[in-house]
Amino acid sequence: MGRVLVVDDDRSALSLLSGVLERDFTVTTASSGAEALELLAASPVDLILLDMMMPDMDGLETCAAIKADSRTAEVPVIFITGMEDEDAEEAALDAGAVDFISKPIKPRIVESRVRLQLQNYLYLQFLEKMLREKSSTLESLREESRALLASIGLERPN
Repeated sequence: MGRVLVVDDDRSALSLLSGVLERDFTVTTASSGAEALELLAASPVDLILLDMMMPDMDGLETCAAIKADSRTAEVPVIFITGMEDEDAEEAALDAGAVDFISKPIKPRIVESRVRLQLQNYLYLQFLEKMLREKSSTLESLREESRALLASIGLERPN
């Protein structure tokens, strides 16, 4: 089950999005960008749904802070906003978002896009872990073979 952080200053939007997602995902909510950053520092998530227009720290600023932090830089961000112009969508993608959903939301669309981006992210995490493990195993085997060759006097230069 994936962990999703929903960030929106509108409590009814938070409730609606949580209701759509909580059946299949572990959902945490934040009502501001600053609160979202605090939650992310305390507990990692696998995907972030982020409102673009919020007071104080808007979604673009929040996304920039998320992408600037090495602990959260790779977490996919999907913007959700009432803005429907191409400039807003382009700004969201330029900020590092993987997708853009317009309000009013369609629950099946939100669920489908969250599931797709979450699958992509978790699959990438799995592949990176496997690569690290295989690289570590390969390096261990190289060291063992060098030690074995050295022990029988057939040491090879590096």
